[in-house]
Amino acid sequence: MLLKNKIVELQKKGFIKDRYNKILLLQARGFSLRDITNITGLKRATVNKYLLYYEYNHRKGEKVSLNSKQEPYYKNEMQYASIPTYNYEELSQEEKEFYIDNLKLNN
Repeated sequence: MLLKNKIVELQKKGFIKDRYNKILLLQARGFSLRDITNITGLKRATVNKYLLYYEYNHRKGEKVSLNSKQEPYYKNEMQYASIPTYNYEELSQEEKEFYIDNLKLNN
């Protein structure tokens, strides 16, 4: 029901699903914004509205880290130019197991 209400609300604002699909299809085929406006006969602002609507509703989610280190790589600004290094003792149990398994596979 919420989706239907959203569609009705968009149609009141001038959103037309057929236009939306046609613009996305033309963009997927590689047409430029100017070409899309010429083919559809719509204003550039209208085509932009549909493309921005697509980008807004299909944006990627937040990045999630899985079992990554929680402490910072660097303790002070002088270390920023160096590559982070670790001792075996500093690694978590999962990282140690991964390291050993990786050594077994490659040796």
